[in-house]
Amino acid sequence: MADEQDFSLTPIHFFAISGECKRLSKAETAPPLASHQLPSTADLCDEQEFADVAIGWHENGLGFNIHVDSPFTKSVFPDIAKGDSVELMIDARDMKSAGFNTRFCHHFFFLPKETEGRIAGEITRFRTEDRHPLCDSNLLKCETKMGSDSYSMKIFIPADCLYGYDPKQFDRIGFTYRINRAGDSPQHFSVSSNEFNIGQQPSLWASLHLK
Repeated sequence: MADEQDFSLTPIHFFAISGECKRLSKAETAPPLASHQLPSTADLCDEQEFADVAIGWHENGLGFNIHVDSPFTKSVFPDIAKGDSVELMIDARDMKSAGFNTRFCHHFFFLPKETEGRIAGEITRFRTEDRHPLCDSNLLKCETKMGSDSYSMKIFIPADCLYGYDPKQFDRIGFTYRINRAGDSPQHFSVSSNEFNIGQQPSLWASLHLK
């Protein structure tokens, strides 16, 4: 007899998540939480909510404002999921028909504190020859403000780091995130890495319309 395995089916399996990504002014690189915050899908993913995430766009790139309601513990590199970190996954063309990463897909990481000389980078993994060169990590912007029991990260990903990003021609992106905490469970958006290899399945990422 085959070994019994736990079966998990969270409510998120029954929904295609979509939302809005609001425009920023050209002078802004990080959106205000009050006006650009994404809805939480923590309940649908059956997990604890501990972070607020805002996203905004303009022709020069994508900006993020992330507030983590938990004290910073440590950052780890290269095994970033074992420490405090933010992972952002973006499909610049939102190609839902692809079951693997295309050249328009990106997987970025950001650390609250520099570790092993790293604070940000692109770690996109491809399974075909349809790929793009990974971006220069020096182009990624990340500023962290530490508090006694929380921290906030302002992140900007310039258009030069987003292969295929062209809001004038494509008014939608695929997007998901994973926010990791040292010694605790992560928070996801739209799909859980407990059930899927989210970094390589862009068809499961949410669709965000550039408004």
